[in-house]
Formats: sequence, C-alpha cells, structure tokens
Amino acid sequence: MKKPLRSLVLSPEDTVAVLLEKGSKGDIVTAGDQPIVLLEDIEFAHKVLIKDSAKNAPVIKYGVEIGYMLAETPKGSWIHGHNMGCDRGKKRREQLK
Repeated sequence: MKKPLRSLVLSPEDTVAVLLEKGSKGDIVTAGDQPIVLLEDIEFAHKVLIKDSAKNAPVIKYGVEIGYMLAETPKGSWIHGHNMGCDRGKKRREQLK
C-alpha cells in the first residue's frame, strides 16, 4: 500500500489543504485525521478540497477566507482559479484607478 501524501492544514475551519508533495489521481492525502482521495493530479503546494462544498461556499485556508467556490465541488478536487473566485485586492485596485 502506498504511503499517504503529506498536506498542511492549520485550522479546523479549513476547507482546503495544501499538498506538501505532488499528487496523482487516486492518491490518498491525510488532512487532519481524515483520508481524502485525489480526484485529479495536483501539483506540489496547490490546494485540495477536504470538504464537499456548495456553490458560493467560502474557501478557507490557514483559518482565513481566501475566496469562494464557483460551483458545487466534491472533496478531493484541485482548487485554483478555474473553480474558485476571489475578490481579494479588487477594491484596492479600484481605488488606485
């Protein structure tokens, strides 16, 4: 049996874990005490969803909301700009115009 991949979760509220090594579809990631099966290949230092999420649900990393889900998404999915929205910095950029 293959050893589970390492990941980083800092808060019990986190909805994502950060992979500490490259993962392949079908690999198991340990996030706290729960095993998560990767649904796709995920690169080192990228986020994997550790809780099923609804559309517009907050994405929480290191205890901080960093964005929101653009669609209903199952745990084990790669989380990035294709399925996560983020308004961070938009207000500041608008102020600078």
